[in-house]
Amino acid sequence: MTRPDVTLATPWHFPTPTITRLPNGLTVWHFHLPGQHIATFEAVFPAALSSEPRDVEGVATVALHAIDEGTLTHPDGRIGELLEGNGATLHGIARYRHTTFGGQAPSRRLGAVLDLFTEVLTEPAYAERDIVHHIEAQIAGFDSTLASPGGSNGLAFRRALFGEQHRDGRPAAGTPATLSPIDADRVRAWHAAHFVPDHTTLLIAGAVDADDVIAHFADWRPGAPTPAPASSAPALPPRVVVVDQPGAVQATLTIGSRTVTRDDPRWAALRIAGHALAGAFASRLNLELRERLGYTYGINGGFSPGVTEGQFAVGGSVRNEVAGDAVARLIEGLALAEPLTDAEVDDARRYLIGVAPLANETSADIVAQSSSLAAAGLDPGDMGRHFEALATVGADAATTAYRSAISPELCSVSVTGDAEVLVPQLEAIGLAPERIDLRA
Repeated sequence: MTRPDVTLATPWHFPTPTITRLPNGLTVWHFHLPGQHIATFEAVFPAALSSEPRDVEGVATVALHAIDEGTLTHPDGRIGELLEGNGATLHGIARYRHTTFGGQAPSRRLGAVLDLFTEVLTEPAYAERDIVHHIEAQIAGFDSTLASPGGSNGLAFRRALFGEQHRDGRPAAGTPATLSPIDADRVRAWHAAHFVPDHTTLLIAGAVDADDVIAHFADWRPGAPTPAPASSAPALPPRVVVVDQPGAVQATLTIGSRTVTRDDPRWAALRIAGHALAGAFASRLNLELRERLGYTYGINGGFSPGVTEGQFAVGGSVRNEVAGDAVARLIEGLALAEPLTDAEVDDARRYLIGVAPLANETSADIVAQSSSLAAAGLDPGDMGRHFEALATVGADAATTAYRSAISPELCSVSVTGDAEVLVPQLEAIGLAPERIDLRA
């Protein structure tokens, strides 16, 4: 059988927005996308979780989740009914370095929806009963996360990387101990300090005109000065942490380290190296642990950017009896003793470039990508420069960049599963695992 030759599609470019700076401090990125009849909008606030008071961590998430329960003009859920009547949905996430809040709506109804959206932004009611409801939901969500091997291991990995003493090492949505003291006054205070136009970027994509968008935000009044940027966690020695889930039938593991972000000149080469090593289905680590050894359904990972620093992580779930050997083989693989080959790098490069049009197909895709750029303080042209850089990366450059950024002996390891089974295996391969309690 003759396999077809797969070639790259027509060259593609990330859309260029019209950028407008309003007198109230708001910056608007407007992507005019004819034919996109579903418009997406999102505000990117520079609200870092490190600004939360230590005793009420999680208040940022409560303020975000409760913001559309009612407004002063339309209380008791009426605002939600109006948004739904216009076909609009809202969404948002309070992240460690910034908060995003936006939604989607039919482009032809966007004018009415943006009126309601600005009402939600500027005059949320924050009724006490709604605050209580969302606190209960977040506490239940924390318990649910700890019951999930993947969720627990994610929290454990953050703790290993950033430490318990830094905000970045603690749960983003708080814990039962810090959520319980939150009341409506603390939520309103967070909203007043952070949901303001100053230093905020508004992203809008769809078949809509810029003038029709900007008019809705011109009267959004400036608020309090933006808090100082979040401080990075100090560098920490690598740790091996174990979360005990007695009776677990498999082990969930992650290995990685803190690393550079997308403004580093090696970023394109690192993305290709990470994809070739652990991101692709035919990656080097997946072929070793899944196809050759049969330890797992899949190993995945790679480099991910952040606002001030990035992360490199690989992991997956493996059979209990081979967990120690799986960790040892992953650590060995991360050393990259054999340089990446031309074929591996070519496959990774063709995939990352070739998938870009599909990954940025809708207004939601464009806004999501732009959101991470705006949060990092980068301009929209960064995407074009990144794809140009990807096209030039060869095997030597990818190998050199990877080896300069990742040292297996400096990587932390988190494992979640039956500690009685896992700890002896980790000790047998020369590691010094410590059991941690995520509720502490």
